[in-house]
Amino acid sequence: MDVDARMATESDSDSDAAAAAQAGGTVSVPVSGTETPSVSPPPEAATGAAAPPAAVAGPRPAPGYTVVDALMDKKEDGPGCRCGHTLTAVPAVGEEGSPGYIGQRLILFGGATALEGNNATPPSSAGSAGIRLAGATADVHCYDVLSNKWTRLTPLGEPPSPRAAHVATAVGTMVVIQGGIGPAGLSAEDLHVLDLTQQRPRWHRVVVQGPGPGPRYGHVMALVGQRFLLTIGGNDGKRPLADVWALDTAAKPYEWRKLEPEGEGPPPCMYATASARSDGLLLLCGGRDTNSVPLSSAYGLAKHRDGRWEWAIAPGVSPSPRYQHAAVFVNARLHVSGGALGGGRMVEDSSSVAVLDTAAGVWCDTKSVVTTPRTGRYSADAAGGEASGELTRRCRHAAAAVGDMIFIYGGLRGGVLLDDLLAAEDLAAAETTSAANHAAAAAANMQAGGTPGRFAYNDEQTGQTTTETTADGAVVLGTPVAPPVNGDVYTDISPENAVIQGQRFASFLF
Repeated sequence: MDVDARMATESDSDSDAAAAAQAGGTVSVPVSGTETPSVSPPPEAATGAAAPPAAVAGPRPAPGYTVVDALMDKKEDGPGCRCGHTLTAVPAVGEEGSPGYIGQRLILFGGATALEGNNATPPSSAGSAGIRLAGATADVHCYDVLSNKWTRLTPLGEPPSPRAAHVATAVGTMVVIQGGIGPAGLSAEDLHVLDLTQQRPRWHRVVVQGPGPGPRYGHVMALVGQRFLLTIGGNDGKRPLADVWALDTAAKPYEWRKLEPEGEGPPPCMYATASARSDGLLLLCGGRDTNSVPLSSAYGLAKHRDGRWEWAIAPGVSPSPRYQHAAVFVNARLHVSGGALGGGRMVEDSSSVAVLDTAAGVWCDTKSVVTTPRTGRYSADAAGGEASGELTRRCRHAAAAVGDMIFIYGGLRGGVLLDDLLAAEDLAAAETTSAANHAAAAAANMQAGGTPGRFAYNDEQTGQTTTETTADGAVVLGTPVAPPVNGDVYTDISPENAVIQGQRFASFLF
């Protein structure tokens, strides 16, 4: 097939005021967990001491983060200071202990390694901390979760152009890259795939027919239902957007389709986040609108059995508006970190980390369930904040989840590029799975035909690799990726080629 080599040359500069507080400490906040209600002892075991009161179970607060002291053989193996990059979790390949086994990895791609102005003298909170597009990269770094080690990869094939503010998502053991902005201006809308199935990764370019989303940056992309690549919003170099595009990875030839979802959706915005729950619900959170106002709302997007897509406003009260933040699902809990507010301010204190518990329908910060927006808790660079929020007080960073662990890398704080790797464990993962199953069952009973509600959640954790077949098309997992037959032109990103070990993903149907 022919390779579409079009490259947009329209230039654009992003001079957002992304300054905030100076680098903070490494103190993490103990997570106050839910307790099991106490059981009264039998009469013969009574000692006369007052029995402790029964604790009321509820959603856990957002977890605290700590710095990970990762290993590397040489300095260039580490990603170094950068922002506007992506971090994507890729599952293991093969059976553990067998020849050729490759464990779970985080793949970091691209980003900007320099700021406008004199990098040796960070700008003040009132100044601009725009990224220097000439410092955008196309390098690839791999963090091996089991060995706690960074390695710089040198994939075969033709790499994407250097870029930042792009999007990336995993389709099995492949990482799909799209959009962004670099030294040559807006990157083309081409889909680039980094195939990590083999010991030596390889770049491919996916052939997509017909019109598509077009060049843009600051947008979002997620794989919904292990089948549909969705791209939403961003900036085309002229204005923020609100359009929704879908590519069905199970239908060939590949083509983008512009969706017109029902319901109230997000306004035109950029620098939002989107993450898909394992049952297929996409959550779009935050962003910056056409008036450069940070948004606090969250929206769920789901596909009905009859093919209709629908937006719905997510429940709960968000602790803060934000953009240039990061978000990732762990089971039914969406973990949100950092973010900018504009004017040299960042989200800080207990609101710098937040969790949207979609099973309970509430937002939590590091202290408690949020019932009202946290107002008056934002300060400029010199004001500082609580020690518990210093680590996650940043923007333009990236996050990914492996099991119950959430990882954050890099970003920007106070005009300073960061090079740290943070980690937190979601101790509520198993608890929310159980609670969500009850919610899903209740929702199914309320709707005709037993159809789950749009915020229902099904437990997808299992210890074996299985296949799933559904009414509106099969999504089969477990077939190894075949070598490309046409150079760097890759013609197959179907989930049928996804190698998923140790986890089961069901198609998402409403």
